[in-house]
Formats: sequence, structure tokens, C-alpha cells
Amino acid sequence: MWVTALSEFFSRRQIELSFVISWVLTGFLYVVAFPPYNAPEAAFVFLAPFFLWLRRHPSLKVVGIGSFVVFWFGWIVLVFWLRHVTLLGTFLLAGFVAAHLSIFCVGAAWLAKRSLKQGPWMGCVFAVGVAVLWVVLEHVRSWVFTGFPWLPLAATQWDRPIMLQSASFVGAWGVSFVLVLLNAGIASYAVRIYEFAKSKKKTFCPEFYFSLIIFVGATFMMARQTTGQNREALMRAAVLQPVIPQDQKWDEAFATDILHRLFRNSVLLKPMKADVLFWPEASIPYPLKGDPIIRQWAEGLADQMEIPIVAGALGIELEAGEDETDLFSNSVFLVRPKWGLHPTYYSKRHLVPFGEYIPLRDFWPWMTKVVPLSGDFLPGEKPVLIPLNLEEKTVNVGSLICYEDIFPNLARSMVLEGAGMFFVASNSAWYGQEGAAAQHMAHSVLRAVETRRIIIRVGNDGWTGWIDEYGNVQDEFEMWEIGGTAWELSRDSRWIGRDTPYVKNGDWFVWLCYGLAGAIGIFAWMRFRSQSPL
Repeated sequence: MWVTALSEFFSRRQIELSFVISWVLTGFLYVVAFPPYNAPEAAFVFLAPFFLWLRRHPSLKVVGIGSFVVFWFGWIVLVFWLRHVTLLGTFLLAGFVAAHLSIFCVGAAWLAKRSLKQGPWMGCVFAVGVAVLWVVLEHVRSWVFTGFPWLPLAATQWDRPIMLQSASFVGAWGVSFVLVLLNAGIASYAVRIYEFAKSKKKTFCPEFYFSLIIFVGATFMMARQTTGQNREALMRAAVLQPVIPQDQKWDEAFATDILHRLFRNSVLLKPMKADVLFWPEASIPYPLKGDPIIRQWAEGLADQMEIPIVAGALGIELEAGEDETDLFSNSVFLVRPKWGLHPTYYSKRHLVPFGEYIPLRDFWPWMTKVVPLSGDFLPGEKPVLIPLNLEEKTVNVGSLICYEDIFPNLARSMVLEGAGMFFVASNSAWYGQEGAAAQHMAHSVLRAVETRRIIIRVGNDGWTGWIDEYGNVQDEFEMWEIGGTAWELSRDSRWIGRDTPYVKNGDWFVWLCYGLAGAIGIFAWMRFRSQSPL
């Protein structure tokens, strides 16, 4: 009796249940694919439930509202660590990304109505169309409102280097393309299996085989680049993770203690006989450039260590008058034993809006009451390399400061300038001991593969370690543990002085996706219009 009642209930509620199941599965699989949950294979299928549901041809309004709600909630989960800085910003930022994903879902629904069930080969049009649309919207998110390309779909594969090697040709955008294409192929194949189970009639599924060919070509075939490496020793690098709480970092009452901590923990690393010591972002509570006392302190430490120190620190760029505030830069400096502070230094080019500057400050002066910034940081104007002179070689270090390693164009410009390796100086203390550090590190993995340059990453807390040219995490320091260590860095000599196709050609694949998205949209509209009785 109850079985019959349950069957009748499900029969009457098929539409509602399919809606709930598809969105719950899509939202859940999307979230867990990213760090810190680290279920990268979920990215292979997270869109499949949504694509299957689209075969019911829901209205674009239902798709838009449903997708926005699901992805908004999903992104609140992913960036909930941001609440330590701003709770309102957490919800607004999650809504900003959800809006982009909702546009994707509406676009996919529009294309599904004009392509699915329109012939066997139109499934390929749908699969390629949704994949290029995803790439286009990820790219749009990287520049609109100064850009927030946090957690592109490619970041789900940070711990699967075999999935990332195509990024040296097409950038991380290409990895996202392959993943979405695979989702569409798997969804179509699931439909063919269901139809075969009902009718025992075999049908060809070209979009599945096409997506599988692209997937194999972009992963297993590209993985051949990682073989035959000729690794050579680069340097022995010491790293210091001071773990300074954010509420103490700029408090004058703690400044002396912070300097003592930096000095003491650095000296403890001297027996490791490193070639260079790396400090994290804004490690010193005073400006290294512009404050002669702090400069003398840092130079004295470099003399005692007998090795250069590459330090993230503030610098005074313009000294203001008595009634004004000095203008600072967030920079990376080189302090050499005997020679002192090197005149060449790198200043952060892509500042964090409302964190390091207020956009259009003159248009909303009231914003200074909400965002406690008395003045904006000055951005760097160009990529500047840090020349690190070792005993037998000079290594030009390209620096990326915290947020900057999520922007592929910044890393690419450094390599075009001649960077032989990267140093990422970071500080995750703003965001507590949660997922921010793991998510941020995933972007450095993408930059390493795109440029074929090793990356040493040092955080105030968060994630400290080094990544080779193929996206493999070679060593890491315990997160949120005070102290430091030293690692033997090596590089594949095949990439010394050589640029990847992505570095040479930039975002050519993205522009191709823009063109394909427009062409597929016009084709689907014209074909559907010609077949419509209206």
C-alpha cells in the first residue's frame, strides 16, 4: 500500500524532484571539487545533473533563479573565510560570482533548447558551446570591476598535475574548457545509456567521443612534457613563516616583539646554510624603504646571516607634508650582506580594492568610514625583477604579492621580462585558519604550469612551500606553524630562458572562445528560427 502511494507521489512530483535533485547534486559537486575539500574528480561530472535536467526544457527564468540561488550559497561556503574581514562583503562577493555562473546556466539552457534533440551532431554544438561560454565568463570575471578570477574551474585540479599540462599552451582557461566539455559529453552518454535500456536501440553519441578525445589529448598526451626532465640545482632557499596575528601586525604596541621574532627565527635558520632567505608579504611592521632605522636593522641582520634576504615589506614612495599621510607601496625588496638594500625592488601592481585602495574615492568620500584606509597604496607601474646573485649564477626573480598570483597576465608579463623563477609573498592571517590559504595556493600551481617556472611561496601563515614547473608541490611547511626551514630548489634546464606557447601568445585561446561563442550563438539562433513554425 505504502509502496503504491510513494510511487504515485514521485510520479506526480517528477518535475519538482528532478529540479531539486539536479541542483543539489550540481551545487554539492561544484563546491567539494575545490580546496579545501579536494575532490577534483567531482569537477568531471558536477554539471552533468544540470545538463540532464535541461532536457526537460525548463524556462530560462527558472534556470536563472535556481542557478543563482544554488551558486550563491555554494560560493558563500567557499569564501566563508572572508567573514573575518567583512561579512557583508562575503555575501556580495558570492553573489557577484553566482551572477556569472547564473548567466552561464541561462546561456546553456537557451542553447539546449536550440540544439539538443535536433540531430546527433547538434549535441557537439551544445557541448562546445557551453565549454566556450564557461571560458568567456571566467575571463570576464578576471577583469570586470577590477577582476576577481578566484577559483577558476581549473583550480580544482591543482593536485592532479596530469590534468594541467595543457595550460602551458592554452593557459588555465583551456583546462576549464576541457572539464566543462567532458561534463557535457558524460551527460549525453548517460542519456544514450538510458535510451538503450528502454528501447534496446543503439545510438551514436558523437559529443561524448569528441569530449573524450579532447580530454585524452589535453591530459595523457600533454603529460609527455613531464618526462625526460634534466633537473639542475638552483639554490638552497630558506623560508620564514612568522605567523603574526593580523590584529597585532600594525599595532605599535607589538612592533618591537614582531621585530624580535623575525630576527630570532631568522638567525635560527643560519645553520641550514641557505643561499637566500625569503620573508612573506609586509613582514616588517615599518617601511623598509624610507625608514633609515628599519633599513639599518634589516641590513644588520643580512650581514649576520651572511646571505641575502628577499623580504616582503612596505616602502614609502612619497613623503607627505605635516598635515598629510605618507604614500606607501606594498613591495618586495632585496637586502644584501655588505651591500645593503638593493635599489631595484618590485611594487604590487594589482591592488586589492577596498583593501589597499578605494576605487573612485572622490565619488564616495563616506566610504572611508566603512573601509579604514586613510590613504591608498601606490601601485607598481611595471614588472620589475629582483636580481639574485648567487655564487655561480644570477637568477632574476619575478615577484607576485599575495592576490596577484590569481592573475595569469601578471605572471606572464614577469616571464616576458626575463623571470627565471617566481617568489609569491603572501599573508593569509586576515582570513583565519580556514580554506583561504589552500585555495590561494592552487592558483600558484596554475601559474607554475602556464609559465614553466618554479614558484617558491612564503606566507605569514597559510601555505608556504615550493612548486616545480609541472605543478607538483615538492615541499611545504606546516600551515600556521611558527618557524622556518630550507629546501634545495631545482629546475628543469630545458626551460631555462625558454618561454611556453602561452607566455609567447597570451590568451589566444580565450579570444578563440569569444569567437566560437558568438558563432555558435548565431548558428543556433538562425537554425532554430528557420525551423520554428513562428
